[in-house]
Amino acid sequence: MTSRYDLICNVNGGSEHKIWRIKVRVIRLWRYSYFKDNNNKPMIELVVLDEQGGRIQCTVKSIHVYLFENSINEGNVYMLENLSVALNRGKYKPTMHEFRMFFKRETRVTLVEDSSIPLYGFSFVPFVEILNETKDDRRLVDVLGVVTGKGNLIEFKKEGKSCNYVVIELENIEGGLKLRCTLWEDYAFMFLKHLEDHPSESYVVVLQFSKMKNFKGSVGVSNTTYNSKLFINANIPEIEDFQMRLKSSDSQQGIQFSQLSDHASLTLEEELLERGVYKSIADLKEVTQNYVFVTIGTVKDIESEYNWCYRACKKCSLGLKLDGSMFYCKKCVTHYSTFVTRYSIQLRVVDETDSASFILFDKEASNFLKIPAYEFRTSYIVKGGDKNRHPEEIDSFKDKKFLFKVQVKIQDMESIVPYVISISRLCFEDNIIASFEKKYQIEEVALIQDNSELLSQFTESSDLLKDNLSVSCDNGVDTPSPLLPTGKTTSNMDSSVIKVLDVDLAEYCGNASFDTPSKCKGEMHSEQTIVRVAVHGDEQSAKKLRKVIKEEKN
Repeated sequence: MTSRYDLICNVNGGSEHKIWRIKVRVIRLWRYSYFKDNNNKPMIELVVLDEQGGRIQCTVKSIHVYLFENSINEGNVYMLENLSVALNRGKYKPTMHEFRMFFKRETRVTLVEDSSIPLYGFSFVPFVEILNETKDDRRLVDVLGVVTGKGNLIEFKKEGKSCNYVVIELENIEGGLKLRCTLWEDYAFMFLKHLEDHPSESYVVVLQFSKMKNFKGSVGVSNTTYNSKLFINANIPEIEDFQMRLKSSDSQQGIQFSQLSDHASLTLEEELLERGVYKSIADLKEVTQNYVFVTIGTVKDIESEYNWCYRACKKCSLGLKLDGSMFYCKKCVTHYSTFVTRYSIQLRVVDETDSASFILFDKEASNFLKIPAYEFRTSYIVKGGDKNRHPEEIDSFKDKKFLFKVQVKIQDMESIVPYVISISRLCFEDNIIASFEKKYQIEEVALIQDNSELLSQFTESSDLLKDNLSVSCDNGVDTPSPLLPTGKTTSNMDSSVIKVLDVDLAEYCGNASFDTPSKCKGEMHSEQTIVRVAVHGDEQSAKKLRKVIKEEKN
């Protein structure tokens, strides 16, 4: 039996359906013209929603506007019959449907009554997904949050035309993440007028069909000129539910939003501590999609098998390929006679969970080294530097702890190393690093994992030690403990089964000597060397450990 109408999820470009028939609510309607032609009416664009939550964009072309402009209104439910289907390739996509639909001269529009289709059809995107976006994403997203910050109304001139905007800050409840939201023109005035006319303890905002924008390394959202819809403390279920959850959270006394700076960029501390999503290096290596994260680690080496600089295109900064006597840029599809030298330094970074290669590019490298790459290269050549080695000044990165904002880009999931980790922000300010460690309690984790290699050279004969121990001595080496079982780190061990013992390593190791005692945390004694040992197990395991040590001693 044939269905009385089609579901949006089934709309496709195949030939099995020659006449599409959908029952939908128009949740957004706007007019748009590609050309400044007063002789043609602007096209009508629609986003429609069906009973299962499917959304698709529909278009009434200029030539057909006069047939339908009085037949369709936002908010109503219609039976639309006999529409054509095409690929969804618009600049901005209010739906993620693979296809979009077009009205034809033969299209039939019938107004129907149906309360089963939601009024707005929101599809909220989590803040973390937006903040982790790494490319210019053209999809339009719905966001929901409480206002925690507001900037001043900014006015400026662009091509002789006056432009206005205001920046607000939205926060979700569960994750405590904050998202920058820019409201332009009428949306800015609407928001400011609402604040003036309706004083409230808190303001919950929905911005539907907003576009994502990456500005100076921070992703936020803003309204579009035609598509977006703004709701402020509206009497709709989504906002009412959010307000109820807000009252039951820690913010029971209402939220006092702060005055945001008029400067467009965030401070480094805000970008890394408040907007960043933390991942350890081990977790970074498990990512299967392109994302941006914040991590912390120590640079242990400069991977000198890779060049520390490259020939870059003056226009797009992409690497150039030597082509005869010219340099070719495949992105600009242009040959150049000159190039710009830029940094590309491969760092080996470790934390308490794993190690990985990070690529540091020009801007952040120049900021740390205090010299542009082209000047550095020229000076290095003049001094007769070995082109197969990196300058010794670059070693200044080694053994330093940094806070990194990194982009993980997946290249080939079938390869041994399927990802590339590149650094977009590099922080070496001690106060910010300390605040980050305190926020994520990183020092506590590192305490029982640092310098695990120190003990490993003395425990090869003991299976128990190999399975259950990690040593804490601070020599600046942050590596996963080889003594923990595969796949286990102290961060995922149950605190109830971690016992801390004092082990007399000098007695246990007999006459063995330490090559680098000065690197260990605390004072090293020749007769009694005490090291903190974490035992994964109960008290019985601890007793077994004491027995093993005693047997080894004898």
